[in-house]
Amino acid sequence: MKKTKIRSLFKNRIVFFTVTALIIVCATVIFVSYSVFQNYLEKSLIRSTESSLRLVSDSIDTQLANVYRMARFCRGNTAIADYIDSNPEPGSVISVATYDRIAEEYGNNSSSAYIPRLAIVTDDHFLQIVNATYSSTANISKELPACDFFYPLLEADNYDFSTGFIKDPFFKNGIQVLPIVRPISHRFSSETGGSLFMEVSSALFSDSFSRYQIEEDSHIYLNLPGHCYCFKDSSLTEVNGFLVREKLKGAALMPETEVSKVTDFRGINTILVTIPVDAPGCTISCSISLTQLHSKQLLMWVTILAVSLGITAAGLLVMRNRIHDEKEKNDLEYKMLQSQINPHFIYNTLNSIKWMATIQGSEGIAEMTTALAKLLKSLSKGSTLQVPIREELSLLRDYCTIQSYRYGGTIEVGICVDDPSIEDYSIVKFTLQPLVENAIFHGIEPKGSGHINVHLYYENDLIRIDVSDDGVGMTKEKAESILKDRSETKSDFFREFGVYNVNRRLLFEYGEPAGISITSTEGEGTVMTVRIPAKK
Repeated sequence: MKKTKIRSLFKNRIVFFTVTALIIVCATVIFVSYSVFQNYLEKSLIRSTESSLRLVSDSIDTQLANVYRMARFCRGNTAIADYIDSNPEPGSVISVATYDRIAEEYGNNSSSAYIPRLAIVTDDHFLQIVNATYSSTANISKELPACDFFYPLLEADNYDFSTGFIKDPFFKNGIQVLPIVRPISHRFSSETGGSLFMEVSSALFSDSFSRYQIEEDSHIYLNLPGHCYCFKDSSLTEVNGFLVREKLKGAALMPETEVSKVTDFRGINTILVTIPVDAPGCTISCSISLTQLHSKQLLMWVTILAVSLGITAAGLLVMRNRIHDEKEKNDLEYKMLQSQINPHFIYNTLNSIKWMATIQGSEGIAEMTTALAKLLKSLSKGSTLQVPIREELSLLRDYCTIQSYRYGGTIEVGICVDDPSIEDYSIVKFTLQPLVENAIFHGIEPKGSGHINVHLYYENDLIRIDVSDDGVGMTKEKAESILKDRSETKSDFFREFGVYNVNRRLLFEYGEPAGISITSTEGEGTVMTVRIPAKK
């Protein structure tokens, strides 16, 4: 009952510590894997979004470059400067010639479709190129200066898109446009003599956005100074700006790209990728698709779960093997203790027989009885697993004395210890007796007589014990089976306690390279070698 409780307690402790270790390992794997995979997924989607967004940016920048080229032409052309200086009446030769020159350049510009209105304006007159759809009778030279945006844009150091998109001020049902106003100097003076007015259609941006494929729950935005426009249903709609919660460093490929965790105009938390376009203070942005992110996260969790289950299964397998090994070890010790039933009673009885034999002059019986009594007395000392080699050799000598009488002196056993200090070291109890017994039964007995030698000496950091006999020997297969098959190694001295179990006990107690090895030659003899660490 006590033995069962000890086993149960030991098993429970192994299970507890193993399960605890598995939980810690799995939790660590899950935490680290989630952090690594989550960071990888976010970066992967961010960089994919950035690459696609850059294609849109390049398309917009190409169109804006053409708009700027048209503006530079109007501000730097000598014919237009002469028109500003002379301020001619409409229909005059210089007016017609200047208009033709502007129209020619406008027609050659590949982005002219995005410039629905262009006007050169003086204090009294103007020249205008306009899409016929938006033509009107408005007097731009008088009405343009009255617009709220005119003077701020005229006096700005550079192009200024802070007005955002406005309705065409000179056509009642006009499209959404960005107004551009830039000063035009006199030909031979830096003073402003007139102005350039251009309207840039919102289609310049929306056409580029429409070619950008995005998920349904993702949005693309145009950010102008003070304005934010969301592209939806092929048009730009002004929305509230973003509430930036955190800027993510090092997530993008290019340094000018900005990545932020934001709350968008819908109140949804998302990741926003923003890159600049070729306009002062203007950028385009795209939100990461949460659907795509969540689908990849699901795959990530499946992978993590599979890894965790694999670790758990491996851990439980190791635990099961550990419990099995410990059970075998305990069984070996238990069988050893079973062989010690009532040794005191037997010892006392044999002691009485010895004295009777001595009184009657039977010295052989007395010596054999004394050896058996001493052997049984050793058994009665308790359940200590390891004993000094000195005690193990004493037990072996008593056993050999009994066997010598049993076989009528046909078996001789010699014990040689190279260094007396060896006897101070420890060895697993009952290691040598089964080896000598095996030499008798399988080597000497079939031959009829022979010699067994037990030799103890140092081998590097180990103690080596060779038990050699000059018996009939055995095949290599037979030698291997003795160490592998417990059925071949039953001991006559202890039930179920032969060479196989001794080898198992040594391996359990010391590990590699301890244990037993067998070398044998048929017809010449066998050597069983025991190696144990030099441990006191």
